[in-house]
Amino acid sequence: MTFGLAGAAAISLIARRAGALSPDGTFAATGVGAAVVAGSGFRGGAMLVAFFVSSTLLGRLPGTADLEQRRGRERDAVQVMANGGVAAALALASSFAPEQSRSLLLAGFGGAVATATADTWATEIGSRSHTQPRSIRTMRPTAPGASGGVTVAGLMASAVGAALIAGMASTPFTTDSDHTFMPVIPIAFGGFSGALVDSILGATVQVVRFCDACAVETEHQVHHCGAPTRVTRGAPWCDNDLVNVLATAAGATTAMLLQVAIPNRRR
Repeated sequence: MTFGLAGAAAISLIARRAGALSPDGTFAATGVGAAVVAGSGFRGGAMLVAFFVSSTLLGRLPGTADLEQRRGRERDAVQVMANGGVAAALALASSFAPEQSRSLLLAGFGGAVATATADTWATEIGSRSHTQPRSIRTMRPTAPGASGGVTVAGLMASAVGAALIAGMASTPFTTDSDHTFMPVIPIAFGGFSGALVDSILGATVQVVRFCDACAVETEHQVHHCGAPTRVTRGAPWCDNDLVNVLATAAGATTAMLLQVAIPNRRR
């Protein structure tokens, strides 16, 4: 636990110096990372690092600097917990669970990380696609980066991101004392389905606001121009962070259900 905490703190500080985390996000990321390593070993920590590093690098590619939905390059504590809180809780719980339950909880952990990765990859790649995004609910064209919008490129990126985390879940790490391998298929499907849940919630429940001064949709209560915004659809209490929590929970649940449903052989 001590080594995991030290490693998580070091990585978080490096991310802070690189401008990827805010001060409170640095503390939150340290806690999430320490919980993940304590519960799932260094393989789980590597999966979490793969999500964060790849998402940060993709977010810095040129092409989407003017997206209304973007909150800036630095992830704050709320964003860190929204993306990694479910995974951290499941990983930590697995360290106190009996062997059979531990495997199930680790599958859920992998599904949560795969969901966060798949969703972020879909957003970053899809928003840079030359194809007009379409609402997953109505199939009508929507703005790049808008909640609930999907593209073929984004869906493909989502599948690849989920597959990356699932592949890492079965990679042996000699420093893992228990050698518990996480299931590939449940995690991959859990991650992809969780990202789809994110899009569905974004198109139906997530709040969307409108700035009358600039005549644009936004997710901010106060627009960049300083003008207050009004709700045009969705539930005022359901923002992007809550959607991320629900999506990662859905991905974790899907992975655990598949873990139970698939015959007990190498997955």
